[in-house]
Amino acid sequence: MAAEKVFIVGIGDDGIEGMTAHAVKIVESANILLGPDSCSPLLSADIQGRLETVTSLEELVDRIEASGAQQQIVVLASGDPLFYGTARYVCAKLGKERFEVVPHVSSMQLAFARVKESWEDAYLASLSGLTVIDRVIEKIRTVDTAGLFTSEKWPPNAVAEVLLEQGVTGLQAYVCENLGSPDERVTQGSLQEISKESFGPLNVMILIRPSGLTEPPSKAGRRLFGNSDELFLQSRPKRGLLTPKEVRSL
Repeated sequence: MAAEKVFIVGIGDDGIEGMTAHAVKIVESANILLGPDSCSPLLSADIQGRLETVTSLEELVDRIEASGAQQQIVVLASGDPLFYGTARYVCAKLGKERFEVVPHVSSMQLAFARVKESWEDAYLASLSGLTVIDRVIEKIRTVDTAGLFTSEKWPPNAVAEVLLEQGVTGLQAYVCENLGSPDERVTQGSLQEISKESFGPLNVMILIRPSGLTEPPSKAGRRLFGNSDELFLQSRPKRGLLTPKEVRSL
């Protein structure tokens, strides 16, 4: 007999009330309900008592493998489980065919909705696990819109400080905290203002550059199509013997 599908169900800070009827039905039908401790207060009392907490992705994989094949396993995850979330890891470890993902609204999507900005062309990144963010900063130089999942090491004020230190200016910043919960807060300000504030750990940082003010990419942060003609010694006034840059790059 084929093993039961493992459902990975997204949940937001608005709890079970913010989930679709389909998602709630899946959660209620679970024989085994797994998730982080942070999900517990988001559940109704009867479901809350059935939650078996896990503290790491490795533990989650072990618990799924140790469960019976005919058990209905449901994993709770924050927001969209495939957007910097749980599902990518467990699918890679145990195989995609074993899972069905039921997403909730991502906190990134909620953040852009709160500030009423489109995110279809935005640069999106997670700072979790990064010791340095130079590559992220260089990318931000070249875009009009960026959305960041900040981290304990890189909270919004620290990100703002680094941007200023590296000469990135003209950005409007938004920090969206505790999205979907009663204590939701959106802070708007310049990088200088954000660098002096402190924020809760559950936040998304959005950076918007006024139209037409995108900085040109630095040489370190852009792709060059062949080396510049100025890097070659050429006879003057005749310059026609130099192969065109576009051809040299091939």
